[in-house]
Amino acid sequence: MDYLIKALQFIEAYDFILLPLIALALVLFGVCNWSRNVYRKQNKKITACCRKVASYPAKTEQHIAGLPDEYRRQWRAYKNSKAAKPSLTFEFVPLKRRLILVPLFCLAAIVSALYVVVFAFNLAHVDYLIFQIVFWLGFVLSLIVNRLIAKRKQYKAKQIFARLVSELNRSADYTADNSQAVEQTVKKLQQLNKCEVTGAVLTRASELLHSKGLDTNRSVAQQRKLNTALNGLLQSYSRANKPIV
Repeated sequence: MDYLIKALQFIEAYDFILLPLIALALVLFGVCNWSRNVYRKQNKKITACCRKVASYPAKTEQHIAGLPDEYRRQWRAYKNSKAAKPSLTFEFVPLKRRLILVPLFCLAAIVSALYVVVFAFNLAHVDYLIFQIVFWLGFVLSLIVNRLIAKRKQYKAKQIFARLVSELNRSADYTADNSQAVEQTVKKLQQLNKCEVTGAVLTRASELLHSKGLDTNRSVAQQRKLNTALNGLLQSYSRANKPIV
């Protein structure tokens, strides 16, 4: 009991220091939680992936490696399900947002509550009771503001995620179109190989690849199909122009 009385006398004697410190702790608790963004790192990774996929859609598989784990798993699910578009398997994953500096707030709340005890012994200190009311109102207000800011940050993260899915859909369309173009080109190269293969035929084959946009990045499977068709042309050309000994 003597320790409690001494503690109450101490905080009463130094209220001009402790009360501002309690208020500062509450402000620090609120500001630090308001400024914290659990989506910051994720947004940076997704934004970088979006930029790379938009610039080099043929290398989407490589760019996906830079995404957070939960979205890499969704990409694998998309590939395994053979869905038409990534948007059919992708969904936004909200991150848990925990309060920080909770021990600091608890310490401030305990010291603030002691001033209510001081008020109980000395009713002249009405300012202590008013401070206690303001303190808890400030705490409730900080939680409300924190919740609103968190919703805003999550909304922005969803927008960034939506851009990622949009770019992945475009990449899927690009891959599908490119695959179709490869199939058509392979058929035309095989038709050219049925004729007499001359230098003009090889020039035509080169123009065909360029016109279809197939002189750029391709997948390994697509490159293999084109190599097979082109090798057939080159072998036919080599046999047709083999010098007679």
